Amino acid sequence: MSENSLISLGGLELIMTYRGATQERRDNLRGVLRHLDSTYSDYTVYLIEADATPTFHWSGSGDKKIRHLFIHDDGPFPRARLCNLGAKLCTGDVICFHDADMVANPDLFPACVDALRYGAHSDALCPFLRVINVAGVFREAFIRSGNYSALKPYLEADLAEGMALLYANTAGGIVLIKRAEYRRIGGHDPRFIGWGGEDDDLLTRATRLGVRWHSVPEQRAALFHLHHDAASRRDAIAAAERNREAAARTGAMPLVELQARAAELAKYFS
Repeated sequence: MSENSLISLGGLELIMTYRGATQERRDNLRGVLRHLDSTYSDYTVYLIEADATPTFHWSGSGDKKIRHLFIHDDGPFPRARLCNLGAKLCTGDVICFHDADMVANPDLFPACVDALRYGAHSDALCPFLRVINVAGVFREAFIRSGNYSALKPYLEADLAEGMALLYANTAGGIVLIKRAEYRRIGGHDPRFIGWGGEDDDLLTRATRLGVRWHSVPEQRAALFHLHHDAASRRDAIAAAERNREAAARTGAMPLVELQARAAELAKYFS
């Protein structure tokens, strides 16, 4: 797109947590950042990387919309803690948690941002429930170009070779939420270590504490996930089962206890 045809996100702040453990993950990040840069204007990405050494170097991009923060942490990936750090840095009314390997439909994403910013019906949106995994030539072409047009036809058609349904319903991937509401309920619980469960816990806690959390129930509201190191992802999914069990307990917790937990977590933002 030309500069004049870029879609304004109205100053949206995106929080992207990252660990470039494999070349595939590093390539996926570059593809997503390239897509954002070639599609949208007027936004900031807080790219928060936790690892033994950084694998992302801002000088290799030169994109002034990226704020790269490196945290030395070579233990299990502390995604929940990094999300909270990003939220603490943000100043706008609406913030976006955006996975480093997910691609949203640009026909819907800006409208969802505006629905939170100007609408009166929602406090949080997880618009893209269905997730389509993209591998092979489609993934490689997207990473090179950042061009969404090659993926768009498969929102409402049979999937091409190299594509498969990863999730029919997910609580994460890309989440938009009013910053004040995120802080009020205590943000992500940093006791959740690694990937998995932290988004389920946030969703359950938020809705039980009165956050109006909605999704977009239509076929075009899907995410494309850029495939990476399936073996390690399977290991991470297995390790995350304990997190999901803990998240399930959030739904059964007495409301008074849940309110106290949220108040304690919210102290981080004060």
